[in-house]
Amino acid sequence: MLDSIKFLYAFLCYIYKYLYIKIIADLKGRELSEQKLFQVFVNKLDFDPYEYLVSGAEHELTDFQKNAIDNATAIMKENIVEEVKSFGGNLKINEEKFKALEKKATKELENEEYGDIKKELKSYIKKLRELVEKTCVAIIPVKEMPWVDILFRTVPRIVFDKKAELLDNVIAYYGEIKSVISRPTIFGKIKDEKPLFAPIMGTIDLGGYKLDESQKDSKTQIHSYVSAIINSLDSVITRNHLAKYHEAYQRHGDPICDFLMNDSELMNSMERITSSIESNHTPSDIAVFSIALPLTKDSTTLLLTIDEGDDTNKFSRCFEAILRFSAECSKTPKTSTSPQTQPISGQSPSQQAGTIRTPGGQELKAWTAEELAVEAQKRLVSQPDMPAWNEEELKKFATERGTGLPEGMEVWEESELHELARKRQGGLDIPEWEADKDMKECLKCGYSLRPGWNRCPVCETPVGAKVDSSEASEQRSSETNLEPVEPSNEHPSEDSKELPLGEKEEEKDDQ
Repeated sequence: MLDSIKFLYAFLCYIYKYLYIKIIADLKGRELSEQKLFQVFVNKLDFDPYEYLVSGAEHELTDFQKNAIDNATAIMKENIVEEVKSFGGNLKINEEKFKALEKKATKELENEEYGDIKKELKSYIKKLRELVEKTCVAIIPVKEMPWVDILFRTVPRIVFDKKAELLDNVIAYYGEIKSVISRPTIFGKIKDEKPLFAPIMGTIDLGGYKLDESQKDSKTQIHSYVSAIINSLDSVITRNHLAKYHEAYQRHGDPICDFLMNDSELMNSMERITSSIESNHTPSDIAVFSIALPLTKDSTTLLLTIDEGDDTNKFSRCFEAILRFSAECSKTPKTSTSPQTQPISGQSPSQQAGTIRTPGGQELKAWTAEELAVEAQKRLVSQPDMPAWNEEELKKFATERGTGLPEGMEVWEESELHELARKRQGGLDIPEWEADKDMKECLKCGYSLRPGWNRCPVCETPVGAKVDSSEASEQRSSETNLEPVEPSNEHPSEDSKELPLGEKEEEKDDQ
């Protein structure tokens, strides 16, 4: 009975756990599907609040826009050289355009696929008005800074997490420096890891946006282009670049990123930025909030940094980060991303005189003969105990190294070597062995034949007979493989003395 109760209890626990997991999975799947539907709706509207900007000199800005621009410029008042150009979203001037957007959104809501979140999408459409009114841009001309103009903008967003919510605390500073880095570089944070710079290995993900190259305005003043760059920071592809450099490359290897991460002041400024991880505006554990994008045709680099903090210190924090980032990017190693364009020998046009650039991008000083001589004299003075050689000693060392024999080693001639070998034989004059010229060799096996023999005693080959060369070589090789016979200690008798072949035959006949 007790075993049955235990079994029933375990079975009920299993069923409860299964149902709980299934319900949670269904809820998460529903949330994901709702977020996807929301994103589909937003993409179809193709709404850009910066299309509703008007000049602040001609039309009055909202209180929110004025406060944002005042806070953005207050930290650099002493460096502003001209009047700040401000722009703000205005629905009164663009009322017809906005009504056309609302009509398009209402028609899109008639699709049945939005049935589950139709209420939230209607709320999203209403919040678009507030979004436009909280959008503003300021072009700030400055002096004694890396840029000619530094730009500020608010980045209001509508996010969807079960319901549409407007975030109006995000700001961005951006500008162009008159220096080109070799590849796009991003900065971001990974949860429970130290922040890092990482290269974008390929092209930046602008979500299909194509820049009109015919526009002569500065790229920072093309609002749609800057919006595409800001949106790319939240792209999964961009986040993967940061994660890949952290995991696969151990946060090391790119010359620009290594150079930037060695600057402790820059790293401290960038780390203080409030990202989406700290603001909890995104469920992702990776946040990218700054980028340096080379504009090769303009010979400039566009830099941008965003901050999502709720405090007023975010303006000074974000400005300090982009200021240090821009200053350090002007000093980064100049490396080429395409080996075909790099000269094989000699200096590149941008390379300074008197320097040599390594393949890794490091610049080394090139020394002349006079400079090397001066440096050698300095080192001799600083090291008085260092040995020195004159010209004769150096020639002597060169001669010894050429022969390979050090000084004092005994050398023998050929005649002396022969004499030395004779002495090692004990003084005996032993002549060298020479073959007996009176004895012939068997043409087949090579056995020595005594004078008067008609046949070879080994292979029975007649003396003087013609033998095939192949048979002779086989016979000789077989004889060489035979094991040698140990000689007998007994003295041979006189009868067993070797006789000529003819005498042996006569002896047999007599017997």
